[in-house]
Amino acid sequence: MPNPLANATQASVSASLTQAVLHAASRLGLDRQALLSACGLQEQQLIDPDARVPFSVQERLWQELDCRLQHPEPGLLLGRNLTPGPFSVLSYLLQSSATLGDALTAALRYQRLGGEGGELQVEEQDTALLLIYRPLHPEHPATRIRVLAMLACWVQITTPLLDDFHLLGAQFRHAEPTDLAPYQDVFACPLQFSARDYAIVLPRTLCQRPLMQANPPLQQLLRQHAEALLARLPSASLSAQVIGLLGEQLAHGEPDRGELARKLNLSERTLQRRLAEEGCSYQQLLSDTRRQLAEQHLREGRLPAAEIALLLGYSEPSVFFRAFRQWSGLTPGEYRARYCSEASR
Repeated sequence: MPNPLANATQASVSASLTQAVLHAASRLGLDRQALLSACGLQEQQLIDPDARVPFSVQERLWQELDCRLQHPEPGLLLGRNLTPGPFSVLSYLLQSSATLGDALTAALRYQRLGGEGGELQVEEQDTALLLIYRPLHPEHPATRIRVLAMLACWVQITTPLLDDFHLLGAQFRHAEPTDLAPYQDVFACPLQFSARDYAIVLPRTLCQRPLMQANPPLQQLLRQHAEALLARLPSASLSAQVIGLLGEQLAHGEPDRGELARKLNLSERTLQRRLAEEGCSYQQLLSDTRRQLAEQHLREGRLPAAEIALLLGYSEPSVFFRAFRQWSGLTPGEYRARYCSEASR
């Protein structure tokens, strides 16, 4: 599937993320008004937590923080002071997920709600899971502080959600610094520098563990809100907009391609042609979205397969069962049983 991130000139971040960074800076003794003035921001731009701030503006904010904070690694210091609340719908969506695996699935789908300053990817290995962050402008002076703050914040947010959360490793693109103590304090695991990517490495077994703050009813409401916000985001990628609209339509039955095209101010033929130019199709995006949501519902274990079929817009459960077997080689019941068996080990 194509990369859903907007290009660098259009990239934006949520006002709630910008607020969180400013709150952390204030707690560390920096003058909020001086920071706003230095990067050309006004308080009015940050009132609505769902508003967007140009990525270039927030990049200037990170650069100011890098200059003003007296610390060997200001990004790690900031990350430890970022609190999840101000991240609005995305942070609450992750915390209310049933398992860490479900939280990662949601993070991948809704990452643009937090910001478009980079792309989050998950790479599976035999016994480990790499949570990789690939930033825009990797050589920009502000990238190091920004990425280290995000990595430290992920650890900070996730640690209280699991009894035995721990990392197998942490990887960084930059060269090894003289002082490793700030890294060891945050990550408490083997460190690798001059790596290909920024990444943290998790045991795969953690993905099946239930989260302490799991709240399925709240999560369902938040997911609907997140789909609506995702669909509103401008994007250089038509496929990303289609994915967002499909998530909205699936909550109300079988998606309507004609209606979706009209919402994008396109004819159906133009929609098909432009998706083909991006290397995908409407049917592929619909199938991928359904599969992702189906697996999430089955892992949560609350709904019977027939009800999941209706939630995904299938007219008959048998059609859903056939589609799921084509995706995974398993029936929905077999998939759920295998997941429960792995989770109980």
